[in-house]
Amino acid sequence: MAKTINQLFEEVCKHESVLRLEGGKAQRVVQVLSLHILNSRGQVLFEDEQVLPDGRSRRRDVAVSEKMVGGEAWRGAVDRAVAEELGSALPAGYQVTVLEGPVVSTEYGSSMSYPGLTTQYTFHRVKARVSGIPEGPFSTTEERPGGQLLTKWVWKEPPPQEQEQQEQQ
Repeated sequence: MAKTINQLFEEVCKHESVLRLEGGKAQRVVQVLSLHILNSRGQVLFEDEQVLPDGRSRRRDVAVSEKMVGGEAWRGAVDRAVAEELGSALPAGYQVTVLEGPVVSTEYGSSMSYPGLTTQYTFHRVKARVSGIPEGPFSTTEERPGGQLLTKWVWKEPPPQEQEQQEQQ
């Protein structure tokens, strides 16, 4: 499932990531919006599975996330993520209401997309509600080279530390 060097080059050209030299080694730097969309029961929307245009599928188990484009403000990234990731399942005129955010944190790790390439991830976690979003499991489609990407979405209870915060509010 690793991406190619050409895909990394394209990512850098589109300003979705930056490559820098750190301690004599290449390091990828990515700003990521982690959007926790809540439903009326306080559950968080998770991307469960993707079916790629070539028929391969991969498990995801992540909240709505989107690489931020160089210099993009978090609020613009929220609107873009909802439109790009969920647009095919939303009614015209839907509304995005930000409840909390952003909470910013930084992590370092080996990239799953580019094994062996250390990546600095700066996460911008935002909580929001989206009007008109289905309350049960649903799927979305996005046009991709070679066909459509099918994404399956499910609602899950928030992590325990978030549940405690919700109860205190």
